[in-house]
Amino acid sequence: MNLGKKVFLLSLLLLLLIVTCVYKHTKEFMNEVSITQEQVANKEEKVQASEIKQSQKEAESEQVTSENNEKHEANLDESIQSNNETTNDKITKFEEQNQQIEEIKQPNLIILKRKDEGYRRSNGEFFYYELSPKSKEIQDKLYTIMKNEPFIFGKDDGIDYLKINDDLLNKIIKIMQDNPNLKFEIAGHASIRPDDDRYNKYISVMRAANIKKELIARGISKRRMKARGYGDKIPLIQDQIKLFNRIEFNIIGE
Repeated sequence: MNLGKKVFLLSLLLLLLIVTCVYKHTKEFMNEVSITQEQVANKEEKVQASEIKQSQKEAESEQVTSENNEKHEANLDESIQSNNETTNDKITKFEEQNQQIEEIKQPNLIILKRKDEGYRRSNGEFFYYELSPKSKEIQDKLYTIMKNEPFIFGKDDGIDYLKINDDLLNKIIKIMQDNPNLKFEIAGHASIRPDDDRYNKYISVMRAANIKKELIARGISKRRMKARGYGDKIPLIQDQIKLFNRIEFNIIGE
């Protein structure tokens, strides 16, 4: 065998060896790649499964939380409604109690009925029962005015006329001007110091006298008026309630 053939055969063997080695390593590499891909796929499946479970857990958790929130809101609404009902019941009960207390506290209105006992009359002056029907009607009107709008003297022992009484005095002046033939007693009643007749009479006289003075200043003749004080001797009484402090205008002449 010549040298050329030997070289050719050796080259061929070398090439075959190289191909064999390459095929072997390629097969191993492909197997490794296949294993790696399977591992990656398995990992991805596990991850996906884990994510799905996590999502399911989160969804279940959100559902439970939502249900709890709904229950809490429902309980809160019920609690608020119950509290509102309870509050309304308390308010209604409180108003009813206050109304009952007011009904208990408020006595019947004092009925100003004319009583002649205790009043002084002289020189032909009239008592109420001696007045003409027209004068009695005027007298009743005066009583109503005195009942609804008593004179104010500022403090318990005040005696001076106050401007706050102008509206009331103007009503009385109109009656006196509309009936120039009538004469009046300005009767003061006061109970400032219990069991002190002298002081109470002084306060009642001075109040009546100062009102008379104000009427004179406004054009009413002093001859048509007499100012008298009765202290606490003639209270108005109704249902064991006594009303002392007041001013009365009584018709004593026609």
